[in-house]
Amino acid sequence: MAAVNWPREEALKILSQHPNNDRPILFETGFGPSGLPHIGTFAEVVRTLFVLQALKAEAPDREAKLFVFCDDLDGLRSLPENVPNHELLRPHLGKPLSAIPDPFGTADSFSGHMNGKLREFLDQYGFAYEYKSSTQAYRSGAFDQGLKAVMDRYDKVRELFVSTIGEDKREAWSPFFPICQSCGKVYTTRVLSVDPGNYTLDYACDKDEAAYKSCGHQGQMSVLGGNAKVGWKVDWALRWFVFGVDYEMYGKDLMESASLSGKICRALGGKPPVPYKYELFLDESGAKISKKIGNGISMGQWIKYAPLGALLHFLLGNPNKAKKMGLPILPKLVDEYLQSARTETAGELFSAPWFLSQIQHQPLQDTPELASDLTYSLLFNLSEALSIFEAPLLYDYALKYDPKVGEQSEFYLDLCQRICRLALDQKEVAQEPEPLSLDLTFLPQLQKLALHLESLGDQVTDGEELQTYLFGLAKELDLNPRDWFAFLYGALLGKAQGPKIGPFFAIMGPKRALAMVTQALERIGG
Repeated sequence: MAAVNWPREEALKILSQHPNNDRPILFETGFGPSGLPHIGTFAEVVRTLFVLQALKAEAPDREAKLFVFCDDLDGLRSLPENVPNHELLRPHLGKPLSAIPDPFGTADSFSGHMNGKLREFLDQYGFAYEYKSSTQAYRSGAFDQGLKAVMDRYDKVRELFVSTIGEDKREAWSPFFPICQSCGKVYTTRVLSVDPGNYTLDYACDKDEAAYKSCGHQGQMSVLGGNAKVGWKVDWALRWFVFGVDYEMYGKDLMESASLSGKICRALGGKPPVPYKYELFLDESGAKISKKIGNGISMGQWIKYAPLGALLHFLLGNPNKAKKMGLPILPKLVDEYLQSARTETAGELFSAPWFLSQIQHQPLQDTPELASDLTYSLLFNLSEALSIFEAPLLYDYALKYDPKVGEQSEFYLDLCQRICRLALDQKEVAQEPEPLSLDLTFLPQLQKLALHLESLGDQVTDGEELQTYLFGLAKELDLNPRDWFAFLYGALLGKAQGPKIGPFFAIMGPKRALAMVTQALERIGG
């Protein structure tokens, strides 16, 4: 059984840089609640927990904890495509996310709804973390020490930052973003001057954007107590400095930002955390997933259509490889988890089941969780092909195909429920597929297949034996098996690809398989 090495490698790296057991090791992840949280948001938390569990295994005497930090004092620059009530939100563009109404009407603010969804998901499965709010950290004074350090080292911070931006923007740049005392917006203000001795600044609210306007107010304020915030690259350094963060992950698109934030953290007198850069998630078409667009798979969809273990197993894969996710490839992702669950055990240190059990606080079993070879893909294709949308009926097919399913009946009943939801939802939104071009060279072999299925009658069939028979039909005429199976998918399912046909026929039974083949022959004139 293969161990999953990357979390352990990260844990050893952290321990080498923090050998003294003088305080807890602090992990941090950040979340920008500008839209509904997606899997990328959840992934950063889970992957960090994998590293934290590996660290505890390597150093059981070391205390470690995780902060999940919500950037809810950031402003909303544009309207997310996947949230309702745009007219309610439009007047509040430019304001902090924690000061904008919830478009869903269930929370006290826009950010309250978004981070509530993330926390609900984390809490539902017992993940251990401590929630931190940017708004609370600024307004409670928790960041005041760091804000004073920014003001005390104003010129150095400014020097580091302006070297990374265009010359036309350098003169006006300030690390501070005043929150206008009149209109409450944060992205319409600019700093006119600073008074480091008193930790105050003068500002004007006069920066208009296409989506929102300034109010023209001018004033003076203390930079402490939540009156102003710092821009996010400085804010990142501020958190590291104030909290003493030891480890944080970030996407490869933030490499330059992380480098700059590390320099600013050192300028403030702190030590930046051990970093870990990961590749980005892509949707099934290869596009970067986005909270505002809502592509990829949402956390709600994972909960609805797949076991949590499948998501955790997916996230345990090497983060340095870009990963595609989307509803069309969800069955494949779940099957990879099922394969691990029937071949590996949680009792083996650093195995995939070990990590999944550890972060869910489950007992470590010395036997595989599953015994059946049945796959999500096979059951999903059966549900689609026969319009089976009732979990008990789909479960009956599964149990007849493989009696081992009964050994984990609760798991497979739940799996069938999720599969039926996906199949039904996909049916409701499905568009009429483009007709596939079929190679009629294979028509005689399809007719032979019909005769073979008819000869089987009601007898129970073995999926692998049927698969071998199908390969034999291709070999009879020296035909390419790949082309033959592509023809079967197109003729029987109207798809370019599909399940392993032998087991697919076996689970539905010879009579239903014969009916499917007969209908295909009638459609294509055989």
